[in-house]
Amino acid sequence: MNSFSINRFGKTLRWVVSVNFRKLLMWTIGAALVVFLGEMLLFKLGAAKTPKDMLEIFSVLCTLLLVIASFVLISSIVSSIKEKRKREAFLMLPSTNLEKYLSLVAYTTVISIACIFLAIVVGDSLRMLWLWASGYSNEMMNTTIPTRHNGETYYWYLSAIPQVLHNLTPNNHLGSYITSDGKMKVVYMCTNGYLIVRRVMIVAFLVWIHSLFTFSGTLLRKYAFVVSGIVVFFIMWLNGWAEHYGLRLYDHSYYHEYGREGFNNFETVVCMVNSSVASVELLLLTSFTIFNYWASFHIFKGFQLISNKWTNYDILKR
Repeated sequence: MNSFSINRFGKTLRWVVSVNFRKLLMWTIGAALVVFLGEMLLFKLGAAKTPKDMLEIFSVLCTLLLVIASFVLISSIVSSIKEKRKREAFLMLPSTNLEKYLSLVAYTTVISIACIFLAIVVGDSLRMLWLWASGYSNEMMNTTIPTRHNGETYYWYLSAIPQVLHNLTPNNHLGSYITSDGKMKVVYMCTNGYLIVRRVMIVAFLVWIHSLFTFSGTLLRKYAFVVSGIVVFFIMWLNGWAEHYGLRLYDHSYYHEYGREGFNNFETVVCMVNSSVASVELLLLTSFTIFNYWASFHIFKGFQLISNKWTNYDILKR
């Protein structure tokens, strides 16, 4: 079997789900209870004075839970076959290495994350039902807060899921920089080309993070999430420092050359600089992403029933 078969891939994925179904179900129920109890605890403690503030707090917490849980699940790509019995049965399945590898990726990236999102929806729905049944649907508990466009009524029993989805969607905030007088200026409008590059960069960055956590989870038996998290934090800090330092240099030279009158056009310079930097970063992210997936699959092909204590890759056997 050298060719890829959707049918064999589907059967392999169903095997992975069926073997881990009970554990997945328990984790989903547990996550739903954590969301429900966490939201109710914050509500009882009076963390927010208005329904709008409450929904914002809940949406931020649910977003953080979803993001962190997703990264943990992606980095645990081989945990479903960590036991010797499951690993032996998995390696003996009549499917190719690519089909087996993609089934693990699909299980951790699609099915497991979907279950976590479902748990958040269920937990938040239980909180909505509890507050509605407890009388918080009374008109005296409502608060009307005007928005930028029109007034909108917020209730204590409203769902935080729409705001969670909004938090996960890239907005129009394109970046900021420090001017020569020490003030921060935020760029909201740039050319359409830069806007496209920015959105492509976001997608490329997310795919790179997925490849990094997948590679780390395939390579390491322990602390894969911690190692990957440290690498992502360092890369983000380095990128932020480079952009900040580069824009400070451009700002300083532009200010002294054109003076205060021409400084308002500096936003155009910012967009040009960010577009150039983003193009280089996009090339690097694409290269590292391809390498991470290739290395992860290469390590997977060499899986043994019993591997090293800390890694799934024994370099001495290569």
